[in-house]
Amino acid sequence: MDFRKFVRLLDSSSIAEILLTDHVKWRMQERGLNPRVVEDLLRKRQKDLRGVEQQGKNRFKLTYLHPEVDGMDLIIVVDAKERRSKMNLTVVTVFPQPSSRRVRVMDDE
Repeated sequence: MDFRKFVRLLDSSSIAEILLTDHVKWRMQERGLNPRVVEDLLRKRQKDLRGVEQQGKNRFKLTYLHPEVDGMDLIIVVDAKERRSKMNLTVVTVFPQPSSRRVRVMDDE
């Protein structure tokens, strides 16, 4: 899926299904992350989306503001498949990351 189509479908909330594999659920539990938070971000919280990066033909890295922890982002890596102008997402991994890795502060010199 090309980048523009993915972003358009994501913006229009055209997600038919979100699949969390057992491995992803297990890793999220280890990291203290709630699967409902991930689904909520992907379906309803486009205002919290801070970046999209294509990592492969159908793989995308999404950076959201962490909804529960100030100063943190939540990284969600998904595989996307289009089906009848809708999109199925398989979550590959989810992990928290300090927002400072995304936001660069320039020193005044």
